[in-house]
Amino acid sequence: MNTSAFIFACSGPGAMAAIQQSITIGYFCAAFGGVATLALAYAFVRTRRVRFTLPVAGLLMLVHPAWTVSATRGDCGFFKREVSYILTAVFIGLLIYQYVLSRRAA
Repeated sequence: MNTSAFIFACSGPGAMAAIQQSITIGYFCAAFGGVATLALAYAFVRTRRVRFTLPVAGLLMLVHPAWTVSATRGDCGFFKREVSYILTAVFIGLLIYQYVLSRRAA
């Protein structure tokens, strides 16, 4: 049985390109999360109503995989990439929720 694929999960041709791509995707997703958090903060300043969306967005920015998950060990950063995608979807959901609530209030 060949176990080298399990020991050296991220090696060989294309490994550095995959790592770099994972890092870039993580930072782009974090940038989107930062913009979404700023938009939620603006909605808070404008309405002076504290909803759960802003604290959740702030917490997600603190633990975002762009700076908490390594891409150089293990799976070439595919975990970093996938969790970044999921958090981006959560940020989109928070923005949609905030928009729907603001439309109902108006």
